[in-house]
Formats: sequence, structure tokens, C-alpha cells
Amino acid sequence: MKSSNPFKERLSGIIHDNDIQEIAYLTQGKQNNRKKEALYELLFDTDKRTSDNAAWVFTHFDLYNNEWLYQKHEELINEAMKTNSQTKCRLILTLLNRQPFVKENIRTDFLDFCLGHMADASEPIGIRCLCMKLAYEQCHLFKELSSELKVTIEMMEPDFLEAGIRSTRKNILKKLE
Repeated sequence: MKSSNPFKERLSGIIHDNDIQEIAYLTQGKQNNRKKEALYELLFDTDKRTSDNAAWVFTHFDLYNNEWLYQKHEELINEAMKTNSQTKCRLILTLLNRQPFVKENIRTDFLDFCLGHMADASEPIGIRCLCMKLAYEQCHLFKELSSELKVTIEMMEPDFLEAGIRSTRKNILKKLE
């Protein structure tokens, strides 16, 4: 039985940059919102490769088409927090890092997720850095949370951090000053 999703077969295998660029191109513009929906549906596919690849394509959307994902903000947060795929988690956090966070819609469960993962040495560097950035995006909206974040980040001893985390830490501390 052939899948009705036009991207399913292609994303279920190994893809390369030219595949990503082509799928991103095919889904550009408002006239292709149905194609974006089909791609978005695959973000939740039970096949790890398919869902990871769908997330990877979304990270290649231009700024205009990326705005389409703003309406999916809550679903993306939920998926980032529950996925078992570190790849998909990192890619979804990348998508969330491109979205605005507003004071009225800050989710404490996601803030806790970010704070916990940024300090977890067992997490990959990319996830830790993105969680630190996303924690800042949420905390800087509140003076008391900004202070707590600053203390938490300062406790992360730079001598024991990987270069990427050290750099992200330094940049966020500058913003918090």
C-alpha cells in the first residue's frame, strides 16, 4: 500500500542536502501550506529516520516559511520534551530557537526541561546549548527568572565545559548583564 503522504517514502531513507533543499523548495509559499502540513505530519511518524528527516527539512526553511511553524509552537515543545530521538530533539529545539517567546505563554514545564537539559552533562552539546539559549529566551522576560538563570549559568564551571557550551554560557551571561 502506497502512502498518501508525498514525502513519506523519500524521508524514510537516507537523504542528502539536495533532497532537503528540494523538499524545502516544494513547500515554500502560502500556496503550499498543504505540503507543509504533510511534511509536518511526518515529524510525528513512528519511524525515527522519517521523523528526524522531516525535522531536518524544517530547519532549512527560510525566515518567511519558518513563520508557518509559529502556530505549531506548543506541539513542537511537547514533541521536544517527549521524543526519544536526540537528533529530533536537537532539530526541534533549533526550530523553537527561531520562534518568539511571549511572556503570557511561557510554559514552566518547558522552562524546567531547558534548565535541566542545559546542565545535564550526559546530553549532547547541541541540545545543552540550545536549551541554554531557550532558557534565556524565556527567562529574560521576567526579572526574577533572569536572576535565577544567571546564578544557574554561573554555577556551570567553565573549565569543565566543552567549547560550544562555554561560548554559549559566555554570550548569555553578557546578555544577562
